Amino acid sequence: MKRHVTYGILLLLLCLQATGLRAQRQVMFTHYMMNTPAINPAYAGSREAFTVTALNRSQWTQVFKRAPFTNSLNFHTPAERRDRIGMGMTLRNERLGPEQTTSVFGDFSYNINATRKSILAFGIKAGMEMYYANLTDLIIDDPADPMFAQDIQSFWLPNFGFGILFQTETFYAGFSIPKLLETNPFTNTIHAGAKPALLDRNYFVLSGAAIRLNVDIVFLPSTFIRFNRFGDFEMDLTTNFRIFNKFTLGAMFRPGDSVGFLTGIQITDLWTLGYAFDMGIYPKAASYHSGSHEIVLRYDFIFLNSHRERADRFF
Repeated sequence: MKRHVTYGILLLLLCLQATGLRAQRQVMFTHYMMNTPAINPAYAGSREAFTVTALNRSQWTQVFKRAPFTNSLNFHTPAERRDRIGMGMTLRNERLGPEQTTSVFGDFSYNINATRKSILAFGIKAGMEMYYANLTDLIIDDPADPMFAQDIQSFWLPNFGFGILFQTETFYAGFSIPKLLETNPFTNTIHAGAKPALLDRNYFVLSGAAIRLNVDIVFLPSTFIRFNRFGDFEMDLTTNFRIFNKFTLGAMFRPGDSVGFLTGIQITDLWTLGYAFDMGIYPKAASYHSGSHEIVLRYDFIFLNSHRERADRFF
């Protein structure tokens, strides 16, 4: 375990020293441990089952009529039992006020045995997304303003990315760039970084461990980091406790932004339900909104001749 933790720390330090690009408006999932393929394609197929995950994140619902929300549907599976290849797809719909983004991305992963008890996986992600802004329905001071005279709808803009993931039964660490290309949906242009773009490249780091405290309780610390070279930096520090291999209870801290709690239940061997709530830590922010809610439902379809050896998967 000490060696694995050292690997994770070194990976975090290397990633924090890397250079990136200006911030993209990117969703920060609180239940990222249950929605990993949306961030890192190398995770596809690693659960040794056909896994389907549905997620809804709603923010500030009691304050704004068009409050931000994210709906995501992800599924991934190994190509066949004990196969080194994984495949998957993520469908996502996001709204922020008058803006709405719809995307579809496919994942492909290939894993190798790093050691006798660890796996190193490599993944690629490719797909496209469309941006829409409903500007004509906005109430503005100057109805004659030409900037709001018509709605904006982009083409389906392609993109691709990659990820790597090191994983054992009790530890994981990964790095990914889900979208390598920078896009501007207002002009339907794509850049590789040489020109300014509205939606820019982000770098992600995921890491976590499973530490058994006793026969009934497992401690699950984890972190999720997004950053770029222009100073935009977001990090989740999460502590979960898995109790009786059925219930999960934990807390989340996002420095400079919010705090929250997470809970989950293993309904059956196949169904898992999770809920998270987070609230802004600054009094002024808390006075403007009532927090964010996140619900995630996961189903592991264990098909014939593919039953995994360990039913109590931590990651």
